[in-house]
Amino acid sequence: MNPENILAPLQEAEIRAGLTARRVGTSLHLYQEVESTNDEAAALASRGEADGTIVIAERQRQGRGRMGRRWESPMGLGLYLSVILRPEIPPSAAPGLTFMAAVAGAEAIERATMLPTALKWPNDLIVHGRKVGGILGEMAVEDSRLLYVVLGVGLNVNQTETDFPEELCQIATSLRGEAGHPVDRTVLARSLLESLDGWYERFLSDGLQSILKQVRRRCLTVGRMVTARSGDEEVSGFAVELDALGRLVIRDATGTLHHLTAGDVTLAG
Repeated sequence: MNPENILAPLQEAEIRAGLTARRVGTSLHLYQEVESTNDEAAALASRGEADGTIVIAERQRQGRGRMGRRWESPMGLGLYLSVILRPEIPPSAAPGLTFMAAVAGAEAIERATMLPTALKWPNDLIVHGRKVGGILGEMAVEDSRLLYVVLGVGLNVNQTETDFPEELCQIATSLRGEAGHPVDRTVLARSLLESLDGWYERFLSDGLQSILKQVRRRCLTVGRMVTARSGDEEVSGFAVELDALGRLVIRDATGTLHHLTAGDVTLAG
């Protein structure tokens, strides 16, 4: 395919062409520019948009990752997407959907690019040791009832090294950089919608454990010495496992086990 066609703007009709997803993507909103696809999706969800609705933008002015960090979202180079989900589950089970989206993202990348994709707990997508994407899950709750979850997926697709800020060059990469050629974002978007659809159905029918099995298979964090930071707390030690809730279990130098529900993890070595 002509690289110029691959680098062309996304078109809704082209994303939908051949799409086999049953739920995710049946409603799709494609924007040139938004503050944040998660914010846009949350606004749509609050107005009643359906389970599986997708928001995609060519650029985010204020894209964000976990812990309020900025997610660089240059025009036309990445895939910036959010999905509205309305599962009938308690709010305490909603964080499992972030793992679901991570598994779907890794699968979609592999299908679209043939690049082996791993996960760094809790939500980083890793190719050849560097980050190509991440997941941000946010939810709305009323009277202890889950109203909806918005899952944001940000993928670095056709950036070159000069498109990354200097402080990110050593830790971030793009699919183009790792594959050695431009990547068709339309093919990737369609692959991601189908993977999200399939794994969401699996989550609804089989629960979190089927998802965690895939997370463990791809996880770079378990079996390594790590340093984890959560708020003002820091713990270093050996990452023993992911438990049945998806928490990272770290054994420190005294033998004490710490069960982390969230945090920033640095791998040693």
